[in-house]
Amino acid sequence: MNNPDFFNDELLEKFIETFYGYGNFQGKYWFIGMEESGTDFTDIENRINIWSERGHEEIEDVAEYHIALGYGESFKQGAKLLQPTWNKLIRIVLSAKGNENINTEDVRKYQINELGRIGKETCLLELLPLPSPSLDHWIYREHSRLSYLTDRNLYEKHCLENRINTISEKIKKHQPQAVVFYGTGYEYSWRKITKTITDVEFFPTSEGFLTCRNSQTVFVISKHPVAMGLKNEYFHNIGKLIAVNPA
Repeated sequence: MNNPDFFNDELLEKFIETFYGYGNFQGKYWFIGMEESGTDFTDIENRINIWSERGHEEIEDVAEYHIALGYGESFKQGAKLLQPTWNKLIRIVLSAKGNENINTEDVRKYQINELGRIGKETCLLELLPLPSPSLDHWIYREHSRLSYLTDRNLYEKHCLENRINTISEKIKKHQPQAVVFYGTGYEYSWRKITKTITDVEFFPTSEGFLTCRNSQTVFVISKHPVAMGLKNEYFHNIGKLIAVNPA
């Protein structure tokens, strides 16, 4: 009989091994972050159960999935821009597409109709598969019997190498125009992914992010969209760099 205070570990492990994010592997613009946020056991269990009900997909449609979760407000007309990470990633895309004077309504329309959608132009991936409230709050210790989930360090050792290799292979296969890694705390992993694809070294820009490119793809390591003190222009500048360095 299932214990209501524990995840279904078989399903949890399948999620860890399978799920990578949202959107379209054939998309031109890829964004890779550390992990999704999650609030508590009930929220995360619901996310995993809905993922299972929808077919254990490697990559989901961000709107359809969140609507199934009961978080569909972000994809309705007049939606509030409550997800600050999405806001800034959208600004990168719009800028890369040559848009000037990007405003809130431009971002809203893209969030509702385009971002992370199956068959569209963006791909939103996570380096680590499990949602978590924060780096310091590791709920899986109390709610799973999987030995490698007793602490975050064991979990990362278990997952990282395979995730890095899989993401690298996806980039090699699909050759997106741009890959933006966000969050400098995992710069080692971003560099490791890129190193398997190109020997070109990252160099710093005057705008405060790192970049390199090969003949197919522009790579960027940026600060996290919710990092203190960043203005929209920081993300617009990433988009402009992508626009002037098309693959």
